[in-house]
Amino acid sequence: MKFLKENLLDHFRRPEFKDLYDSLILRNYPKGSFICHPGEGENLIFIMAEGRARIYLSYEDKEFNLGILSKGDLYATHTSAFVQTLEDTEILVSDIANFQKRMLDDPEVTKAMVGVLGGMLRNSFSIIRGLVFKDVNSRLISLLVTEAKRHGQEDNEGGYLIDMDLSMEQIAGLIGSTRQTVSTLLNNLVREELISRADRGKLLIPDLERLESFDKTPQE
Repeated sequence: MKFLKENLLDHFRRPEFKDLYDSLILRNYPKGSFICHPGEGENLIFIMAEGRARIYLSYEDKEFNLGILSKGDLYATHTSAFVQTLEDTEILVSDIANFQKRMLDDPEVTKAMVGVLGGMLRNSFSIIRGLVFKDVNSRLISLLVTEAKRHGQEDNEGGYLIDMDLSMEQIAGLIGSTRQTVSTLLNNLVREELISRADRGKLLIPDLERLESFDKTPQE
């Protein structure tokens, strides 16, 4: 679910950006806490240093997940979204004014920010299309296929290993379902030999095209 392929921390650690990196302030957040939420007073840019956090919108009793921030991703606290940690997390923060000045001197930072915002926009449209046009089984398959294409490790036999490292509840939140339904659907995919469980938190997709074209849709 990462938005950026490049770890932005590696970029900032280059000697030419030492002043920018040294100006960032480290903050720690325990699992389940909020880095930011709508209406918060702070106006900051932050980079994920360790851990992961989910970005989501909330309306009445429903939550709509926009994606997962992980190490090296960039985000801001002044959006209308909630950012909640999925595990113990460290971030590096900068005030907006300082960061804007730095962006003028470093087009790569601007490029990274555009990448994050573009990723969120794509995810938002994907969520809307999925909730309107797809059943939960199709949404789960779409999530697995997307992860394989963006971040999967291809093995010698043409399969893809993906590191989800998310609980059933967290996966369910990403596709607008329940933990019980996700567990059942994953077990169905295992029985169909479309996926298999590898190490803890990892799934192997032996044939990505077969999974992508799978049209068996158990009811939620």
